[in-house]
Amino acid sequence: MASAEQRVRELGLEIPDYADPPYGRRYGRLKPFHRIGDLLELSGLTPENRAGERLHPGVVGVDVTVAQGYQAARLTAIHTLGMIRLALGSLDNVVGLSRALCFVACPPGFEPLHEVSNGATDLFVEVFGDEIGSVGRASIGATALSRRNCFELWLSLECAPEPTAS
Repeated sequence: MASAEQRVRELGLEIPDYADPPYGRRYGRLKPFHRIGDLLELSGLTPENRAGERLHPGVVGVDVTVAQGYQAARLTAIHTLGMIRLALGSLDNVVGLSRALCFVACPPGFEPLHEVSNGATDLFVEVFGDEIGSVGRASIGATALSRRNCFELWLSLECAPEPTAS
């Protein structure tokens, strides 16, 4: 299989650059990611572009269809790839995805949370392949998310060891 960076090019994905402007300017002080050895923890990402425009804001099952929620989750995963590049320099430095916490804005009793979250995790398999891109996942219903986003993703992953100084 092609490398993750090659797959991104083949798929024609437009991955945002989180280095400029800096991440977090609309949400206050926060740390976009934290690396502990070979573990990378990403802060929450949403289907909101660098200019603050949101894809399908609102509540899934009320204002947003499940199909639109899927597309929002997919876009969030693309944004996550941009944060991984910021943290690691290249998507090819990802060894394996570990955990995806998927938050879906929805009303009480909404059950097809997994159908929305599939938008993110399907994208990861497309980019990284089954072995690296398959991830443990929880889909959690939330009554509200920041700025009326319909989806938010927290991702943990294993990355290649940092080069040692010689």
